[in-house]
Amino acid sequence: MTSLTQERRETLQEMINIGFGRSMSSLADLLGVHIELSVPDVVAIRTEELLDYLVKVMDGVEDVSLVQQSFLGEFFGEAVLAMPGLAGRELVVMLGEDSGFQPALEMGQLEMEALLEVGNVVIGACLGQFAELLQTNLSFHPPTVLMENIHSAYLQDVLRSRPGDSLLIQTNFKVDLRAVTGYLLILMPTDCLEWLYREVDNFLERMLG
Repeated sequence: MTSLTQERRETLQEMINIGFGRSMSSLADLLGVHIELSVPDVVAIRTEELLDYLVKVMDGVEDVSLVQQSFLGEFFGEAVLAMPGLAGRELVVMLGEDSGFQPALEMGQLEMEALLEVGNVVIGACLGQFAELLQTNLSFHPPTVLMENIHSAYLQDVLRSRPGDSLLIQTNFKVDLRAVTGYLLILMPTDCLEWLYREVDNFLERMLG
């Protein structure tokens, strides 16, 4: 199978950086805050190694919230926005303070609503821009939220249930003055990678031509 060469990796990083920048701009507008963004990292990884990777990058944090959203098109997969710690509660506070987000719900439900709202903005804007650069379109399934201990058996089943290889695109953002950090993971099965690499090559040719 065609491999993830260094040139393709760097091109994907630039493309995702554009998409993630757009999503962070939308999120900053929603929350009324400044957001710091890291340069994305792109790796090919076995899905059974994903949980170990997440444990490592979250550096000892026990609780994690995941917003999962499947996407379909000429390439398909699942986007996962992972936020460690009490991100949901911090987002409830920010949405309440800055956006009038004050539905009459219990805290657990409020956290779920806040995470869904933020996940929709980040995943939709990032992948939408990425698809646009590839000159294709995506459709999205409704997102779901999972709040679990990172070592729970259920979370292990969820993250390790996809066989084969995935392309993991990891970046993180930090909301200014708030204890919210996030990681966006874009998981695609092996049979999508050949198409994606070819389209990345085509994108690079258009840019250089």
